[in-house]
Amino acid sequence: MVSVETRTERRNDVTLVGAVVTNSRTTPQRIRLESRFDGPTWSPGRVDAPEPEWIDGGWESVVRPGRRRGVGFATPEEPIPTPLEVASVTRADRPDRSTHEEVLATLEESKPPRRVVSPHSDG
Repeated sequence: MVSVETRTERRNDVTLVGAVVTNSRTTPQRIRLESRFDGPTWSPGRVDAPEPEWIDGGWESVVRPGRRRGVGFATPEEPIPTPLEVASVTRADRPDRSTHEEVLATLEESKPPRRVVSPHSDG
């Protein structure tokens, strides 16, 4: 069974949502959670580089057997009794491997120094 415990707190016109996802099954599970708020969901991370678990407005990750994961986000909407819903649960074949999109989302933008890419650099 997969369960989700949630809590909400309203601060400065923003609702903070915290949750704990528990996988009590005997196999790793890929779990997708979706916000039940009508308004925007602000996931952790930078605007241009959200946390890799946040995909298409929902949270998705593999939770190993007997383990728990914390999840959090914010929204400008007023608190509601059930802020998150379990959208899907599937057995995970590869629990320790990230997709290339997840890995790329964790990398910061990098630019080589101009002298390295300039065809007329000294040195």
